[in-house]
This record gives sequence, C-alpha cells and structure tokens, in this order.
Amino acid sequence: MIANLLTASRLLLIPVIFHFILAGESGWALGLFAIGAMTDFLDGAVARLRDEVTELGRVLDPLTDRLFISSIVVALFLREGFGPPLWALVVLLGRDTLMLAGSAWLKWLGQPIEVTMVGKVATAVMLVAILLLVAGSEIGLWFFYVGLALYVVSGYIYLIRGKNVWKSSRKATQQVERY
Repeated sequence: MIANLLTASRLLLIPVIFHFILAGESGWALGLFAIGAMTDFLDGAVARLRDEVTELGRVLDPLTDRLFISSIVVALFLREGFGPPLWALVVLLGRDTLMLAGSAWLKWLGQPIEVTMVGKVATAVMLVAILLLVAGSEIGLWFFYVGLALYVVSGYIYLIRGKNVWKSSRKATQQVERY
C-alpha cells in the first residue's frame, strides 16, 4: 500500500514539475523532481521490504516511470536551451511508446516481461541526467545521451524477449489446437 502511494505521488508531481520548468522556476522543479526520483528508488524497496508487491504496483510503477521521465524531458525541450534536441526526444518518446504498447499487449496475452538490469540502470541514469538538466548543468545533456543509449539497448532487449515470449505462446497455442 505504501509503495503504491509513493508511485502515485510521483505521478501527481508530473504536472507540477512540468509547470515549474516552463515557468522558469528551476529551484522548485529541481526540488520536486528530486523528491519524485527518490520515490522511484523507494517504492520497489518498500514493496519488497513490507511484502506489499501488488499487481497494481507492477503496472503502475513502470508506467509512472515512463510518464515521469518523458513528460519532464518534453518540458525541458519546450523550454529552449535546457533539454535535448528534437531527434533525441523523438527516440525517447518512440521507445517509451513501443515499450508501453508492447508491455500492455504481452500482459494481455498473460505473458508479462520482467524489468531488466539494463532498463533499471537506464532509468537511473536518465533521472540523474534530468536532475542535472533542470539544474542547468551542461553535463546533464551528456548523461542524457548515455541514458538514451541505454534506453535503446534495453528497448532492444525487451523487443527480443517479447518476440521470444510471443513465439513460445504461439507454439503452445498451436500444439493445444492440434489435440
């Protein structure tokens, strides 16, 4: 329960941080983003520690991660001079859209895919990158590119895993249909 509340709080922070970035209130945006990033690190740990891992949390946490990161990067892009170039934003949003659609489809098939370590590291690097970008640090863009590269690699890993899960579920279905 507490873990899901932490995740929900991160979701609720998105429009507030978005507003502060566009309004040029970097201090508020930075502080609230840091709080949101901490909830990302805490929610899973709290769920495991308190034995509160729920199906809602398994769905809500990765969805919130994607929305949290993508929305704030969009806000940084809209506030010129603070965020990544358009091509990088398109790669990020494209990868996240494919990940959400693929995850939903596999979940619908009853074959959800577990998060990979590369995906976790990519999210952590991206959170650090965004903190640095909101703070106005030029090195934040380099962290962003590293995070984006890791995002692409993790997306490829998820794509291969999803393809394998789909193939195995099709084979199982075909074998059942033969009998």
